[in-house]
Amino acid sequence: MTSLPKITPASTPVPLTRSRTCSLPQPIRRSHTSVSVYGPYPPANLSNQWDYIQTPARINPIGPLLPRKRINDSWETIPQHYHNDCRRILMQQREHERYHSAWSKAFYGNPAERESYNKHFREVLKQQMTDQDLWKRRHQVDKVQESERAVEYDRQCLQKDSEDQNNKFSYLKRFRDDNKMLMEKQWDLLKQKRTVENLYDREIMRYNPINWSCTLK
Repeated sequence: MTSLPKITPASTPVPLTRSRTCSLPQPIRRSHTSVSVYGPYPPANLSNQWDYIQTPARINPIGPLLPRKRINDSWETIPQHYHNDCRRILMQQREHERYHSAWSKAFYGNPAERESYNKHFREVLKQQMTDQDLWKRRHQVDKVQESERAVEYDRQCLQKDSEDQNNKFSYLKRFRDDNKMLMEKQWDLLKQKRTVENLYDREIMRYNPINWSCTLK
């Protein structure tokens, strides 16, 4: 009876060394000229080379192989978990070493490292003082400009109120004068009408003594 060949379970390939340690990439140096003064603490010039180590990419323990297939829990293997665990430990060690190497220089470092540590905080303090002074200057300029705008707006409002009051006075004066002229004109017309009526009545009285119109009392 012929036996079938044994099928080995599929696993995600992970590069492992003989000592079962994670393969760490080479450190990548970066320039400190572009680092901001207000960057995250500690700055790059105060921490050691652990700050420049790239973190290995995380591997999905049950990730599909190529070509892409459905995720299957049978693909979960120990090397993937070991790789992710080494990655976690590496990140913790890097952060611990980065912070420890920065603040320990002020107490346990040589004179050059202490001077570098103090120089960093002096520069940060001077930058903060400069920014605070600049902010106060800008705030003072904004306050002066706001006061000037308020004074100018108040002057424009007073000028507009004065112009409106003058226009109202002129309008009421014209209205009064026109009304007076209209009343005087009506009075003149009424006076002329009465004069004409009186002349007419007198002429009638000359020819007819009887006051038929009853205008003469």
